[in-house]
Amino acid sequence: MENLLKDKVVLITGASSGIGKQAAIFFSQQGAKVIITGRNQKRLAETFNELQGESNFSYPANLETADDIELLIKAVVSQMGPLDGVVHCAGVQKTLPLKVLKENHFDEVFNVNVKSAQFLAKSISKKGRFNPQGSSLILLSSVAAVCGEPAISTYAASKAALQGLSKSLALELARLKMRVNCIAPGVVKTKMADGLFDKLTSEQYTAIDGKHPLGLGTSEDVAHAAAFLVSNMSRWITGTTLYVDGGYSAH
Repeated sequence: MENLLKDKVVLITGASSGIGKQAAIFFSQQGAKVIITGRNQKRLAETFNELQGESNFSYPANLETADDIELLIKAVVSQMGPLDGVVHCAGVQKTLPLKVLKENHFDEVFNVNVKSAQFLAKSISKKGRFNPQGSSLILLSSVAAVCGEPAISTYAASKAALQGLSKSLALELARLKMRVNCIAPGVVKTKMADGLFDKLTSEQYTAIDGKHPLGLGTSEDVAHAAAFLVSNMSRWITGTTLYVDGGYSAH
């Protein structure tokens, strides 16, 4: 299907790499006017150069505080108008066994993964910043939210928090015709994942691969799911989590 997102104005965070980058590229191919944001200006520029169409916009930004997010949304809406969709891909993953976990590690993971999502929702739900005919907010959770794995308890907790957040936001924002959903990917082949795989033995890699009945995923797999949830095809879907995990969560 072509032009699934024709003329939709969509903000994608974390667009400098991985799932966010691929979502931005695919959305532009589907006719969306894409706004990309991220912290790494060089990599963000690389993503921007791969976008199709002439109506895209790049805005390097940090999402560490509510004020940072408010500045971003003000700038985006003044440049592009009300938003039809937001795909919040910005996040951090840390392998932190309990014995090495420090309070600052916990705070960083929850600030980046959860607080940013909460205040992004608050900022975009202000009058004039979203399409009153219908808009879509997508939060990137993870299969780790429901499937336990050692040494990622803080990360898993933050991704589970996003699922709870999305359900409450879905009910609160339905009156604005704003839909809120999560996507929970399994292990996806990205540069971030490559860094993890480099530290694994072949046996450990095989074990991870084996937990995905359909094999490991790609950023494109997640981008396609996000496009569906932003499109009009999902107009009656809110407050849910779409698992894009090759069957990982079916165990």
